[in-house]
Amino acid sequence: MTRIQNSIRKDGTYYFRRIIRLGNDKPFRIRLSLRTTDHCRARIMTPTLVVKSETLRMSMMQTMNRDGLTADQRAEIFRRQMLRERDRLEAGHAQLQLADLGDQLPEEALETHLDLSEAVSGDLARNGETGPLLVIRIPPEDPETGEEPPIEILTWEDYIGALAGDDANALAPLHLSDLQIPLSPLNLQMAKRIIHQASVQAIREYREIVANPGAVYLPALMAPPAPYVAPAPAPILSAPRPPAADALINATDGSPSPWRTMTPSEAAAAFIEANPRTGGLDGNARKKGPSWTEKTREQFKLPALLLEQIMEGRPLASVTDIDLGKLNAHFNRLHGPSFRKSPKHRTMTIQEIGDQTDALVQAKKIPEEEIGLGIGTTNRHWGFLRQLTDWFARHQTIASLDYSAFIIADDRDPRTLRDTYSIEEGRQLFGLAPWSGSASISRRFAPGKTIVHDACYFVPLIAWYTGLRREEICGLELADIEQEDDIWHFNIRDNTVRKLKTKTSNRLVPFADELVRLGLPDYVGSMRDAGETLLFPELTAESGKGTLGDAFYKLHWGKIASRLPFIERGQAMHSFRHTLTDELKANMVDQEVRADLVGHKISSETGGRYSKATRLAHLRDAVAKVPMVTEHLKPQTISLLPPAKRRPRRARSPRDMSSN
Repeated sequence: MTRIQNSIRKDGTYYFRRIIRLGNDKPFRIRLSLRTTDHCRARIMTPTLVVKSETLRMSMMQTMNRDGLTADQRAEIFRRQMLRERDRLEAGHAQLQLADLGDQLPEEALETHLDLSEAVSGDLARNGETGPLLVIRIPPEDPETGEEPPIEILTWEDYIGALAGDDANALAPLHLSDLQIPLSPLNLQMAKRIIHQASVQAIREYREIVANPGAVYLPALMAPPAPYVAPAPAPILSAPRPPAADALINATDGSPSPWRTMTPSEAAAAFIEANPRTGGLDGNARKKGPSWTEKTREQFKLPALLLEQIMEGRPLASVTDIDLGKLNAHFNRLHGPSFRKSPKHRTMTIQEIGDQTDALVQAKKIPEEEIGLGIGTTNRHWGFLRQLTDWFARHQTIASLDYSAFIIADDRDPRTLRDTYSIEEGRQLFGLAPWSGSASISRRFAPGKTIVHDACYFVPLIAWYTGLRREEICGLELADIEQEDDIWHFNIRDNTVRKLKTKTSNRLVPFADELVRLGLPDYVGSMRDAGETLLFPELTAESGKGTLGDAFYKLHWGKIASRLPFIERGQAMHSFRHTLTDELKANMVDQEVRADLVGHKISSETGGRYSKATRLAHLRDAVAKVPMVTEHLKPQTISLLPPAKRRPRRARSPRDMSSN
């Protein structure tokens, strides 16, 4: 029975629970009995309570914020303060150039002052004033006397000198008075926080100007502050309104702000383009060092797309916790194993897929216990969304979002999430037609006498006898297969078609004797003679989209799994790794050797930091202890797929999709 988010079951009764945070106050937990023991009814009630509780929280927040600054008021204070900060930094930089700094260059002094100022302003923005800020300065030794002068203790303002900012305690009431806002303690504290935030932003901006001086002399000069009109008190709403048209203005130059109108998908694309570690839009932004794979980039863009569908055209700048609550409610309506797996699903909205899933459940075509995305999947979605909105908030003011209500601590034992295969089940797998004999190339799962050597034949064999990950196997290039001291082995490393999951995934893995007996080295030689560069070129797509591992899953594994009655949910290609590690552990193979084989990080200091990778001979001895399940198969003369079958796969036509 799948777990329901924001719900627990105790003594057979379901309870709704959620952590609520009001502003900066300490969060508190709501727990209500649903007064039902029925799983189906609890799954329907829980998302409804999530949305209702979020609506109530927003209403309470708006009531609390009557004595606070509105978003427009905060933005106006920030804009005015940015003008002050820019002028202050320009003047302070010039004064440093005029000052006698001894052996220190003005550039070095400026960098030190900016770093310290940013740290202090950031601390004041986060924590407020917790006491006087003092700086301890240790002067250099007197070269003539050799004596060490006394240590100096200065106030922060005396130390920073020309670059010292205006006192926030004096500026806050000035800003509020200019905008005709009451000088309440809460308003004053919020204004001071905005002043410090503007200081941080101005310092970061000024570093860019120092690096690119022309940026400050743009043709479109900053417009002077426009007279501010205090807004009339707004009624309390159950949901926030989209930003008004006059709010879609860039606070720096009066031009339309692209951030205020960006959709979540557009913001996700901007994030990927702006961050080299993502690989950029084309995956080539970082030439050296690790970067995201195409799969990770698509996983990052998906929750942004789903949020965009929930927001129904509103820009990301208007997102609230209510939108997150609605998205969470839809996650609980989806069928995890089939969600967006088909081409048709990828053209539908999350609402349409949810409606379709509800109908399938009602028709008894999908079991009720399979409804709801898994904890790992939703946590990944929320993690990516939090990463996106945190980054977006540095460019555009948005509501404070509380993701703690949606991210669930996954306390499940990873060792129990995927079942292993027994030796008998392994023999049943390799007793199927692709290994024992097929009717023809096009009828691989019908019994016959044809043996074809391709991904369908070798990928499960390699997975059983080496424990390599699906993507590690399917993305192998022929250059990744080497022979050293008569030991055939895989050199698992980044290549042109895929990147590795972790640093420790880079490793050497010897062939098991059964892989040699069944012709893998001969297959490698035949593919090289045929002019191929990939071990399994038939898995590539003409469009270049998708991973080779996913292609194997769709083309072959589904057909294999449907013919094995023992395969249960949670058992898939990854279960081969668990089978191998369990068998090696049972055969008393050292932890370091097991970790080297499967590419796991070694937790112990001596094993992880000081030991070198186990030599190939020792690794081969360990691989030899993997249970043999293919002794009934006879070696066959290598029979490759025809050249036309080894070409990149073409995209299916709409007619092909509808026929499936």
